[in-house]
Amino acid sequence: MPNKDRATNPPPEKPGGEGWLVSPEQQLLCQFKPDSATVHAQWVAVRTYRWVPPRPPVPQARRRMLRQNAIKAWDKMLRTG
Repeated sequence: MPNKDRATNPPPEKPGGEGWLVSPEQQLLCQFKPDSATVHAQWVAVRTYRWVPPRPPVPQARRRMLRQNAIKAWDKMLRTG
């Protein structure tokens, strides 16, 4: 059954590259935020939270990804929901 409440517009782009994805079906929040860059690579911190409204989100995991890998993960999450 399609989710009629799901937004069809892409999330607005924030300056600095931070973004959030929400999956109400899986009760998950995912934050993508630029992390400290090194001489050889740009990193993105990806944080995952369990979220059962109306309670506040509970941290589940934190990891660092290369910027290009984070972009691919973001795009895949947008496509799959």
